[in-house]
This record gives sequence, structure tokens and C-alpha cells, in this order.
Amino acid sequence: MTAPLAAPASGQPPYIGAVVVTFNPDLARLREVIAAIAPQVREILVVDNGSGTSPANYLRKLAETPLFALELGDNHGIAAAQNLGLAWLRGRGASHALILDHDAVAAPGMVGALLEEMQSRETRGARLAAVGPLICDPRRDAPAPFFRVARFGMQRITAPDPGEHSCRADFLISAGALLAMRALDDIGPMDEGLFIDYVDLEWCMRATQRGYQLYGHYGTRIDHRLGEEPLRFLGRRFMSHSPLRHYYMTRNALALWRMPHARFGWKCFDAFALAVRGILFSTLAPRRAGHLRMILRGLAHGLRGKRGREDQAAPGWQVPDEVRRREPRAL
Repeated sequence: MTAPLAAPASGQPPYIGAVVVTFNPDLARLREVIAAIAPQVREILVVDNGSGTSPANYLRKLAETPLFALELGDNHGIAAAQNLGLAWLRGRGASHALILDHDAVAAPGMVGALLEEMQSRETRGARLAAVGPLICDPRRDAPAPFFRVARFGMQRITAPDPGEHSCRADFLISAGALLAMRALDDIGPMDEGLFIDYVDLEWCMRATQRGYQLYGHYGTRIDHRLGEEPLRFLGRRFMSHSPLRHYYMTRNALALWRMPHARFGWKCFDAFALAVRGILFSTLAPRRAGHLRMILRGLAHGLRGKRGREDQAAPGWQVPDEVRRREPRAL
């Protein structure tokens, strides 16, 4: 990897880098993502998971902020891409890392607002792992809520703490989350065996188990589509995903239920949600046969402890060492 830079000296401004993970992105939308975040961070690393068209070529000379690309050549999962990007930023001396998906467009000043909230909480003695913005999906009437684990389920938090801009949350969506690197070093990397779904959720569980806190910030936002076009049933809208994503959600749910840091209230909530999704998407959704087939495949692989990419899933699945040795290049 590139030779590390010295970490910022005490009293210097925080060194914030962004990791943008791409997989067959809408390139016009990706330009929006980069343009929105470029003024807010010191440098940007685009980690591409084997897209058919290289976003690195498309983004060349787009931003004044230093822009780098790490092309993995194949899809190794969002967790591996995030880990490689975070490791690169660590070597550059970053104090904080912003994680973005290829369609997540940050509001102006979002990073500064997240950092200010993190620093404010830390001066009051909190051990923060991450702060995240409101996730705003243009297809929905309201931003996605933040959640805390309750005794037998999950509690939706729709307003900040009294007199504050934020609320304590037990989970944050990775898109738009600002991570403290020193917390990441203690908590550990993303679980690459999960590949895609539940990756951020598992990391958040691990963080809270180790005594760290997560906060959702109501004063800033990021525009990000959550899943495909929602499924409508009895006047309600249910988050929709492809059959392949339902494979990962089912398989990874079984993996997380067995982890010691998975809390009981979340397990109750997730088991019910998984059952509802399975019934709805295998009976009412377009491609219902495909949904049912992949849900059952995910269930079988989850019971057998298989991990990694669906077409390579195995108990000992790992990202090849050759991929970890790839070097980013400046654009």
C-alpha cells in the first residue's frame, strides 16, 4: 500500500477521508456523490467491486480534493471493500473515515455536522464509535428512523434527545456514517464473510458490546435509496430487495443470531421481520418464485454456516490475498 502519512499532531484539524464503495453504479449519480462530498473531506478513495465500466476512468479530474481509485476486479463484497478502504485511510493517518455507497449524496456541511456532534459528545465523556445522518429516500414520506434495542423488539426513535441535535442509537446504516478510527481499531473491521447485508448492523452490535456509543444526527441528511421499489400491501410499504439480497438477508440473519453480541430484543424483531418478508415476497411480489428459491437457499446455507459470496459460499470463505495487495491509484 501507499507509504503512510504521519498522523495529525495534537491540535491540528481532524484528518477525514471518505471511502466510496461502487458496484455497477449509475455514473451520473456517482459524479453527484463525489461532487457533494469533495469539499467536506481531505481525500476520497473509490473502491470498485468489479463494475463492468470502470468508474475510475469516468471520475478522473472530477474533484479538486485528492481522489484515488482501488479497483478490485471482481465483486468481493461491501465489507471487504470497506475494510480495504479503511485500512488505506488508516495508513494515510486519517483520524476519521466517512463511508459512502455509490448512490448516497451528502447534504452540504454534513461531515462537519457529524464531526461536531461526535466531538461534543466526546467532551462530555462519551466513547463514540460513529455518528450517522438522517437517511432520506425520495420514495418515502419521511426519513428512516433510528433504532434502539428494547426488551422484546426494537424502539423507533423519531426525535432527538431533549435539547440536542441527536439521539443515541444502537444501529447506524453505513452510508453516510462517520467513524472514529481509534474506535475502529478497537472494535475491529467489518465482517467480510457476511458479504453485504447486515454488515453495518453486526459492526454496530460489536461496538455497543465493547462499550462504545452510536448517535443519529437529526440536523443533517444524506439522500440514499434503501432497496428497490417498495412492495405495497394493505396500505403499507415494505422495503423491497432482489431475490439475491433476500438470500444474504436470510443467511446472515442466522449467522448473527448465533453471535454472542446479538441482543435478544433485536433477535425477536429480526425473526419476525424475516418471517414477514419471506411470506410477502414469496407470495405477492414480482419474481415470487425467485424470492422463495433464494430465501430457502439462504436458510440452507445459514444452517450450514456458509459465508462469503453466494456462488462461492463456504464456511471458510476469504477474500484472496492478491486482492488485498492491490494498490490505489491517483486520478
